[in-house]
Amino acid sequence: MSALLDVLISILMGGMLLLNVLGAQDVVAEDSSMYQGDVLVQEMLITQVQYIEGEFRNMGYGLPPGQQTILAAGDSAISFLTDIGRNGIIDTLRYSLGPTSELSATQNEMDRYVHRQVNSETPTSPAVVTYFHLRYLTATGDTLPGPVTGADLGRIKEVEISMEVQNPYALYRPQGAVVTGERNALYSTSYWQQTRLASQNFRR
Repeated sequence: MSALLDVLISILMGGMLLLNVLGAQDVVAEDSSMYQGDVLVQEMLITQVQYIEGEFRNMGYGLPPGQQTILAAGDSAISFLTDIGRNGIIDTLRYSLGPTSELSATQNEMDRYVHRQVNSETPTSPAVVTYFHLRYLTATGDTLPGPVTGADLGRIKEVEISMEVQNPYALYRPQGAVVTGERNALYSTSYWQQTRLASQNFRR
């Protein structure tokens, strides 16, 4: 009887130890996946930011002194003039945030395109983000609430860009690990904010 009890206790303790090991493996696997995802989204963000920031820094390039640079300025869209081809021809460049429905086939329900349109050409999509926000400041650092219209467009001297990129591929979580109000999947996230980006071509 004593031997049988010892066996049962051993089986119980062994089962508990096995569950702990399996739980630890799940945590390690999740951490490893999140780390790899973090690296991926950071690379994605850097590539997208360098492209968009470069074009924003060149807004107003080639314009004669005194001509208004920014044509429209909203929280998630902007239109401005610049000589993209460095050929003396002034172009209208528009950036805008698209709807989530454009990427409804991806696992991440929050991702969406940032669209880029030159003049009346077909828009392209140089970035996929989960957050894209623009803020406009005057020469004295005052914020102009968007959308900026009329004479206030000429007061814009700095543009603040905020972007967030998330991994489009989900790392699903066990149902018991999801707290009420949380998403049922984990997405690696990288956030960037360029504070007070001033085009070198703005006339102050």
